[in-house]
Amino acid sequence: MICPIFVINMESSIERWATTQARLQEIGLEGQRFPATVGKLLTEQELEQWYDRARNAKHHHRPQTLGEIGCYISHYRIWQKVVDEQIPFCIVLEDDLTIEPHLNEVLEQLARLQHWDLIKLSDDRANPFIDTKTLSNKLTLGNYLKVPNGCQGYAVSLCGAKKLLARKPFFRPVDVDMQFHSELQLQLMGIQPYPVAEDRSFQSDISAINAGKHSHGSTFWKNLRYRAHMYFERKKKSASLEEVIRS
Repeated sequence: MICPIFVINMESSIERWATTQARLQEIGLEGQRFPATVGKLLTEQELEQWYDRARNAKHHHRPQTLGEIGCYISHYRIWQKVVDEQIPFCIVLEDDLTIEPHLNEVLEQLARLQHWDLIKLSDDRANPFIDTKTLSNKLTLGNYLKVPNGCQGYAVSLCGAKKLLARKPFFRPVDVDMQFHSELQLQLMGIQPYPVAEDRSFQSDISAINAGKHSHGSTFWKNLRYRAHMYFERKKKSASLEEVIRS
C-alpha cells in the first residue's frame, strides 16, 4: 500500500521544499508538496467561514493569531483531501524537520495497524507513553495522558480525517484540538523513537510568513477554565491499544 507523504510548504518557499524533498529522497521516499495557507491573506469573510470567535472566547484562553488560523486551514485541507480521495492513511509533515531513516519502517508498520485515527511522529518534550505495544525490534506504539504539542509530523487515517473535519469552524490551534482528543473520540497514539523532529537550525518559512503576536484577550478566569479543562482531558487515555495490532 502506497502511503502519500504531504509536506506543507509555502508556494514561495522553493528552497525550503527542495531541502525537505531531498531529505526524504535520501531515505528512498518521495513527498508531495502541499501549499500552505497564509493567514494574513485571508479575507474577513474567509475568517468567519473557518474560525469561530464566539466559541474561541468561550472554550479557549486566548484568541488565535492569523498564523495559527492559516496553519489550521493547511492541515484541514489535507484531511479533506484524504476524505475526498478515500486515501486509507497518509503522513503529514511541516517543512522544518529533520527526518530519520526509520520513517520507512514506520510506514511499513502503519499498514499493519487497524482502528487508529492519528499517530504522532514527533514530540520535542518527550511526553511518556502510559501503555505500549511492540511493533518491531526498533519501534513501539503507545498512548498518552498528555498528548504532545505540535503538528510537525503525524499520520492520519481516513477514519481520523473524517472525525477531524467535524472541527469546522474551529476555535483552538490545531495541535491543541488534537490534545482534546476525547471530544471527537480520536484514537490518538504515537510511535517511538519518533522519526521526525523540528530542525532548530533555521526558522520555517511558514512560521515567518504567518508570524503574529498573540492578543491580550486572555484573562485569569479564562486561563483557569482552560487549565481545568485540559487537566480533566489528561485523565483520559488517548487511545485503546488492544485492537490496534492485527494478529
